[in-house]
Amino acid sequence: MEIVGDNTCVTSVVPKSKTVLCRGKPRKYWMELQFVDENNVPVSGLNVSLEYHPLATAAEVAASKRFGKDGYDPTPPPNPPVGVTDSQGLVRFDNLYWIGVNVKADGQQLADEMEQRPLGVRRNPNSQPESKNRSRPATRDLTWQSDVQKKADAAGQRHHYVTIGQLCDRLPVIDNCKENEPPRFHFPSGDVMKGTPIAREGLDQRHVIEVCPFRAWSLVLHDTKDYSLANGYNLGVMADMAYAKGGDTVIKQFFFEQCLDLSRTPEYIDFPSFSQALVVDVPFSQRYTAAEFLDSSQLREGAANRPLLDSTQLFYVENAEKVVVSWRGTQEAPDWFVDLSFSPQRCPPELSEAGHIHGGFLDAYRLAKERFGDKFSDIKGILDKGKKLYICGHSLGGALGLIYAAEMKAFEPLLYTYGMPRTFTADAVGRLYQVTHYRHVNDSDTITSVPFDANLDNWLYGKFGPLGATLGFFWTLTTELPAQMGGLYIGEHYWHHGKPVVFFRTTQTGSFEECRVMMNPNTCRRLKYSQQYKVKLFLVPSMAETESEEAKEAQEAFISEFPMADIQKIFPRNTNPAFDHASNPARHSMVKEYLPFLNNQLLEIADPERKLSRKTYRADFRQQMDTFGDSSPPEELKRNRMFLALQDMVGNSLIITRKYPGGENALIRFKSVAEEEVELSN
Repeated sequence: MEIVGDNTCVTSVVPKSKTVLCRGKPRKYWMELQFVDENNVPVSGLNVSLEYHPLATAAEVAASKRFGKDGYDPTPPPNPPVGVTDSQGLVRFDNLYWIGVNVKADGQQLADEMEQRPLGVRRNPNSQPESKNRSRPATRDLTWQSDVQKKADAAGQRHHYVTIGQLCDRLPVIDNCKENEPPRFHFPSGDVMKGTPIAREGLDQRHVIEVCPFRAWSLVLHDTKDYSLANGYNLGVMADMAYAKGGDTVIKQFFFEQCLDLSRTPEYIDFPSFSQALVVDVPFSQRYTAAEFLDSSQLREGAANRPLLDSTQLFYVENAEKVVVSWRGTQEAPDWFVDLSFSPQRCPPELSEAGHIHGGFLDAYRLAKERFGDKFSDIKGILDKGKKLYICGHSLGGALGLIYAAEMKAFEPLLYTYGMPRTFTADAVGRLYQVTHYRHVNDSDTITSVPFDANLDNWLYGKFGPLGATLGFFWTLTTELPAQMGGLYIGEHYWHHGKPVVFFRTTQTGSFEECRVMMNPNTCRRLKYSQQYKVKLFLVPSMAETESEEAKEAQEAFISEFPMADIQKIFPRNTNPAFDHASNPARHSMVKEYLPFLNNQLLEIADPERKLSRKTYRADFRQQMDTFGDSSPPEELKRNRMFLALQDMVGNSLIITRKYPGGENALIRFKSVAEEEVELSN
């Protein structure tokens, strides 16, 4: 381009302007844009447009007017024609002016395509929305680079990481979207429909635009009758979340904010536990669309039935395929009264056609059904559409979960409980075979041993109104229970339902002979003692019965050494095994006892190379058995060897997770953020 005339100017306190004429055609520029997802897979067939930036900002135009240049027009030239990405995700624009541009794509087309793209394994911390949660602060890292960015930098190309909201030319129609605003992570505030800016200095170059898939986090939950450690861990986190003091606020923050923030995986903090959820990414349309906390005490006013003990809580969540219902356990003083209301009642027909049920638990369950009948009807309507029901609960919550599972048995729910008491008597338990139930027992947790494995019914329960429950309980405790514990089987006993998953603190004993007079066996006695090392083991007896092609060889070796009769002797049906330690209510805590052990077991299998204290404890215990086994009782030594063999089989419970779409990546993400938590072995 040629300049006509004098284009020199003189500096001055008072700015002056000069008109300079140019002739000829201005130079034109080119730009290439390559669209890829987080796995560097091209996004082809995408309609892409460029919009020129205004030639001046509003502030610059206003400044020009102050100096008498009213005729200045900041309108840019016409935008270039729309381009379409090829099979490599590449589109080229030629004949561009030396002006910055905004890159935009067809909003609906982009959203539909990116919904089907899986996330990369590593998450971009710099994509986090502004955090308003003090317990979950932003953790941006400006030195972080994605794998796509590293390749682009190595090739001398410009890299941009964007969400779909930073490219969309219009808001897409989002399935099942009831929100007034689009999701904050995918549509960052202030950037919606503005496009991705590229300055004019970026012309004559290729730009790699890495687009975050339009996805959401979903808990890993498997529809299987076999034990799943992924189910056990995630439903354990949900059982603990039912205790959240924030109630509905905490539930919604987890499922409607954290599960939509793809910069990091969701986390639930209940000090001292920091539970990292095991999640996979799913299309955004399959996200959680319902999450509600229900508290009977919030509806006391105006209630037709207002019992003295009015305290039942639960929450439920729903996504495209699953419904999770989590019941709160014993937390407040009224809950302890419920636990101690042992009076047996005949099972309602919707629960079981025979047998009895713990009266206090039934009353607490009925209270929830009465107060939230419409919500339970909604859940049933959802299940009628084919979604899978998962139920969980700790302590009293486990009992309420089992009662709910009994009522919903036609839907074949999966139930995972933690430290739950006995709830039904034997006849009722035998009729709940449709319910797949894994019952976690933390060693000598006292609550798992109540009500007693005995017939607690007597004539006093039916007399004297409310006083009858108290009189009946003490009559059973002082008169009938001693007789039954002495071997006299009376009436129908309370039984546990489900298959046990036992966290067993294992002890090895030794013995020695003490003689008051040497060489005189008549003065000798044999003394037992516990040896130094104890170890806590994760035992799933049912895994020895499960038919699995992947674990077939290990199972056959286990059965050849430990016949099923031996396993059933140690783990009798419908009750707890005999533990090495006395009953202890301190073992009942979900957040201090159950969750840390579940976390550590999952972490050990997900990251087998990591050094963990629990591995050291087991190695010391094995060495102790090898060294001092001759001084231990043979039955105990055989039992402990069986326990260690069962512990070694727990890894098979993650085979289904590794085969699950995105499951391997879920385990990689989990082990990158999870830490070993303190677990009590002594």
